[in-house]
Amino acid sequence: MGMDYSSFQLKDKIAIVTGPSQGIGRAVALGLAQAGAHLVLAEHPAYHQDALKELKSEIEGLGCKVLVVPTDVSDIGQIRAMVDKAKETFGRIDILVNNASWTCTGLALDATEKDYDDTMSTTVKSVFFACQAAAKVMIPQGGGRIVNIGSNFAISAWRTRAIYSAAKAAVHQLSRALSLEWAKQGVVVNVVAPCITETASRRPILEKPGYKEWVTSDKLPSGRWNQPEDLVGAVLFLVSPQLSAQVVGHVLMVDGGWTIH
Repeated sequence: MGMDYSSFQLKDKIAIVTGPSQGIGRAVALGLAQAGAHLVLAEHPAYHQDALKELKSEIEGLGCKVLVVPTDVSDIGQIRAMVDKAKETFGRIDILVNNASWTCTGLALDATEKDYDDTMSTTVKSVFFACQAAAKVMIPQGGGRIVNIGSNFAISAWRTRAIYSAAKAAVHQLSRALSLEWAKQGVVVNVVAPCITETASRRPILEKPGYKEWVTSDKLPSGRWNQPEDLVGAVLFLVSPQLSAQVVGHVLMVDGGWTIH
């Protein structure tokens, strides 16, 4: 049984989630559906298609409509086509959650131009142009809410994550700047910034001997890293205009206290 998120007042809202097939994106997509929103799922056509079908079935089981649009978010044309398809299908777009990203891991001296380009394209360029395309729909209709998934690495420097940290810092500042431009027209852009989150792709790192003890004792005052579900309430709060009307251009840390020391 899903959580009761009805108090977030998102019934019949139209929400786009990028990278929704697993991890944070999946949890957020389900949370939006549990709050009553209809979903546009924008997943790369080459990845996680079985998981995407399962997610679509779960959301439909909650009584919500689902539109799946295969989208490589590093391709501006595909981003724009996805947003156009969402508008054509549902008539409006109320919510955009930019979750899709790429993590470049490795020493800065070993990084290649492809590492840099892939990270920036998927993590920064995609966010900007998805926000732009959605805002072109949201502003004429009277407003909308955008949440970009940032990272605690945007604030706390981290060895082997120089490019990724720079990319997520760009997402944080970009979100502030977009709110500055669009808030008076009803489109508010905020950030949810998690710490390490236990997903299928991260599990091999988290299971390294001694890693859990080091992170939870030295980095996380809460004593644990995130589960994907830890991000859901924060996102739903920020996309609910009734609950967060005056939260504009904000970075909401959901990081177990990582960045307080």
